[in-house]
Amino acid sequence: MKSRCALPLLLPFAFAAALSGHSRQGRETKEPAAKEGKEAKVSSVKVLSCEAFDRFLEPANAAGEPAKRALVDDLVSCAGRLGTPLLERGTKPGLGRAIFLYRGPASKVMLSGDMTGLRPTEALTPIAGTDLFYLVREFETDARLDYKFVLNDKDWVLDPLNPRTMVSGFGPNSNVEMPEYVRPAEVEYDARIPHGTLEDFTFTSKILNNTRVARVYLPPSYAQSEARYRTLYVHDGTDYLNFAKINNVVDSLIHKKEIPPILVVMVPPINREQEYGNNPEFARAFATELVPMIDRRYRTQAAPGSRATLGASLGGLIAVFIGQNYPQVFGNVAGQSSGFFAETSLEPLRNAPKINLVFHLDVGTYEANFHGRNLLEGNRRLRDLLREKNYRLQYKEVHEGHSWGSWRARIADALRFFWGTLPMKY
Repeated sequence: MKSRCALPLLLPFAFAAALSGHSRQGRETKEPAAKEGKEAKVSSVKVLSCEAFDRFLEPANAAGEPAKRALVDDLVSCAGRLGTPLLERGTKPGLGRAIFLYRGPASKVMLSGDMTGLRPTEALTPIAGTDLFYLVREFETDARLDYKFVLNDKDWVLDPLNPRTMVSGFGPNSNVEMPEYVRPAEVEYDARIPHGTLEDFTFTSKILNNTRVARVYLPPSYAQSEARYRTLYVHDGTDYLNFAKINNVVDSLIHKKEIPPILVVMVPPINREQEYGNNPEFARAFATELVPMIDRRYRTQAAPGSRATLGASLGGLIAVFIGQNYPQVFGNVAGQSSGFFAETSLEPLRNAPKINLVFHLDVGTYEANFHGRNLLEGNRRLRDLLREKNYRLQYKEVHEGHSWGSWRARIADALRFFWGTLPMKY
């Protein structure tokens, strides 16, 4: 069954909505700044824009029909070359201004995305006498956010002037990249480096009474070696392969000697909401059936510290649950935007004795309103509890939303934290 990384409360919105330093003492870090694009430096922000939008807006509103049309044509032509949203200096340090534009036959245009809680709540303003709509928002200068336009309350469309998109289980979304956002180069296929191989592994569970086909990544050295390898077990495995390009990420890390060669077992769900909702039977099947099968089939290191489990959204929730309940199997847990909300009870973890687990958690600051619920606060509460109990923890907040665009960029952070071979930079 195709995993879409979605919580049961999903609204009809075509987003990839998913419930998606060598020091090990847990540090919050800020992502570095990108340096790309046509630029004009203003303070710390590079301005990627046509003529300043405010200087366009006043004469456009005041002009007569022929002049107004010419002004709009010029702006849209420039926006088509640069791509939208147009970017300008923000009103405060650390912020940039994003100008969304839509031109076309519509009576109403709404913005829906990570910045609106994944709901069409912000209207673009029409310029009278034209078919151009606009909306001005400010975001952090390193933010990356998914969005779509909603036309006339019914048609969800990509931004026609924006060539940047982000894939998801529900199709592509348009993508805002503020000027200091850094694209994760490791997700792109690099023909210059060695690549691992992928093969199918059929997992039949007696506990769950079902069968699914997982994908297994073998590192480039596997066939020529007798060595045993660490293993990463991935929930929503098909999506991590298709949307996060996890095989490319691991290829890159191995080639750069940032981690040792590892195996990756990418496991798809069959009934995602049922299996990933802290389901003890699924956890038991994963830890006591799947792992021994993988250990028998492949040359793995059969020790908890040599295994990790990774998931996003609900996949992160079940990853934490499996780690809590089977620390003798998994020594490392990575949760990305894990399905902990502000109201989620953490008492089972609080009341349990500390166990030998290492945690990586990452979450977006634009997940405070995830379909009306607060994932950001839930993950902060989990962070605080793990610190209180002195777990080894790496925690990252980024100016992004609930998206594969965010999760794919943090896979390398988790793997370097668990098994890194080089000192990490902060």
